[in-house]
Amino acid sequence: MTLDAAVALAVEDGYHTLGFTDHIHIAEVTDRPAHAQQLREYRSRRDEANWPVRVLIGGEFEVQGKGSMVECDEILEVCEFVVVAPNHYHLRWVDSVGDTCAETAAHELDCFETAINWPHTDIIAHPYVGKIQKPEHEPNAMWDATDKNRIRDLIALAKERDVAMEIQPAVWFHPDRAGRVAELIDMWLDDGGLVSLGSDAHTLSTLRTWTERYGEIVERFDLTTEKMWLPPLDR
Repeated sequence: MTLDAAVALAVEDGYHTLGFTDHIHIAEVTDRPAHAQQLREYRSRRDEANWPVRVLIGGEFEVQGKGSMVECDEILEVCEFVVVAPNHYHLRWVDSVGDTCAETAAHELDCFETAINWPHTDIIAHPYVGKIQKPEHEPNAMWDATDKNRIRDLIALAKERDVAMEIQPAVWFHPDRAGRVAELIDMWLDDGGLVSLGSDAHTLSTLRTWTERYGEIVERFDLTTEKMWLPPLDR
């Protein structure tokens, strides 16, 4: 998926703001200088194009484990916003999950906390909808096993640090697998946290599929501008 194609879809569907990101992995996987240069080129393209939609260039970093982040100062300097994935468990450099749903859920919250405490984080990506390595650890089961009191503590911490939670459209596309995670978003909003509409789309066709679901998500959570994370206008 190209930047221009994503912008064209955003313009077609009447969006106000589009955030465009790619994954940043460990140094042996991601060519950091090349990635930073690509982001600079995206920003230059955006500045020259004068598109009728606000376009922000960012990056999706990832938690490696409790208290540990994949980091790169050169890329961070170019990013206009930062998304952090707490659950890229399918990657060999990311700590694996536990044996039980309760252990897996506790690990997920450890990774939420790591992301929230990282000073660069703006948005936590796809909560509970990572690639779980054990088939019995589906998002709904993980949510049922989650310590809800700890969730409230993390929401308070996120509010202090201006960190938002992404609403992942896959929750609606696979309700039998992940629909219960909507309760997390309800709690997040009820306690005054901010949210962000994401897609996690890697192709234009997937992006189009998800954008067609945004209306029902906005209606389901009664989303307004005040509930959404938006970067400062000077970014």
